[in-house]
Amino acid sequence: MRLFFLILITAALGVGAAPVSRRSLVPEAGTLRQGEREIEFSAVVTKDSFERELLGMPGYHLIVWKDGKAAMAALFRAEVTDVQILDALEKLGARPGNALPMETWDERKDRGSKAPEKVIEGPPVEILVRVPGRPAPLTVDQILQDPGGRGFDMRFGGHRANIPKWKSGCVVCLYSCPGSKVGNARYTVRDYVDERTKFRAKPGVLPKDGSRVSIIFRLR
Repeated sequence: MRLFFLILITAALGVGAAPVSRRSLVPEAGTLRQGEREIEFSAVVTKDSFERELLGMPGYHLIVWKDGKAAMAALFRAEVTDVQILDALEKLGARPGNALPMETWDERKDRGSKAPEKVIEGPPVEILVRVPGRPAPLTVDQILQDPGGRGFDMRFGGHRANIPKWKSGCVVCLYSCPGSKVGNARYTVRDYVDERTKFRAKPGVLPKDGSRVSIIFRLR
């Protein structure tokens, strides 16, 4: 009888039960969590869109706001806007590089122009993807294949002035793009045109399309 009551008391107090961490849950759509040096928001996996060759931009857009014009080409469709993310990073004290004019993209096919060779500038940002059921968040290099081998150096470019020109909703591009808030300093738009690499998702790493995940931006 004493054992029976001990079991009841233990169950009521939750003794021995694993605590539920708020940080282990995907944020609600439209909400953005902000910590001391990081922000976190939800997104939906859309691998097929990211790798679509026909009428697409395969391997270019890592994260795009779900209602942005470039959302149909993204690996992750963010459930918060690109402006919300830009505002949140600046609120943490990060100062964007704002180094890329629109000519960086617009003159990509002009071999005489140096603009497409410009490299994104700004403070470094670590990007992590928290997948429900995995013990630790994934890094970009754990998610993507990079045949070019240069890897990832993600920088907070900002480019707020360029937002009204495209309304692309781009949050993270895998090249030094003037539409991105965060971009990859290891590859330029010229590299994209010349196909120096072709980013693709590694098989079996991400959950199926339509799954919700959590994206973390951490200032380094």
